[in-house]
Amino acid sequence: MSPVSPETQVNPRHSAHAHLVVVHPPFATPPQPNERPPATAHDPGAARAAVLSLSTVSAVRREDAPSRLEHPGSPTDREELDGVRAAVWGSTVKISDPALVEDGVLASALEDEFQAQRKKHPDARIVAVCERDFGASYTKILVAVPGTPDLMVEGFDELEITGDPRATLTAVGIDLDPLGEGYDIGDEGFFDYDGFLHMLTGGALSVYADEERFESAFVVDRSKEGEDSICEVWFP
Repeated sequence: MSPVSPETQVNPRHSAHAHLVVVHPPFATPPQPNERPPATAHDPGAARAAVLSLSTVSAVRREDAPSRLEHPGSPTDREELDGVRAAVWGSTVKISDPALVEDGVLASALEDEFQAQRKKHPDARIVAVCERDFGASYTKILVAVPGTPDLMVEGFDELEITGDPRATLTAVGIDLDPLGEGYDIGDEGFFDYDGFLHMLTGGALSVYADEERFESAFVVDRSKEGEDSICEVWFP
């Protein structure tokens, strides 16, 4: 696909973000849904290495000083789509990259990166999440936990589950019975996906108003895969 010029505007009605979390052993006790994770020192060098490991990135063009963890904003133009944020807290790696957003139809950047990281780190717990609203809301969640089959949650208005969330949580040492409503995996029951991801990632995807954790921000050069993904999803 032909590159898009940096000043090309993203449709203002379109918003999306994608996250990748890799949790290496030894694993800490998973937090409860309402339990705040401890503040652990951020490793900027390891964050840079994690960004360079992505298939969507060919080089780091600029690195800013670490800042407090925050929810990533949705890019407004092509230039902002080269912004990648990453944090490494102990054994946990968290990356936010708009080039990993999928459209729910043909694009596969999130799943491709999930599988690539899974092969690189077979002993790790890996979670990939994409949320996209381009007029219709689309969500995709991919989870790999050693010792249990992979889990996928995907859909536009209604989410379909492939795999067993209960088995996935049990495999990471979470007892669902005390959690009560919101964790009944029945066909008609509400499921708390935010709490589910909080427990699986050790709170890596949760952001607090008085956040004490830090992350690094990078401007990257895109690989062919990254450029193609951005053109396909953000500028179809």
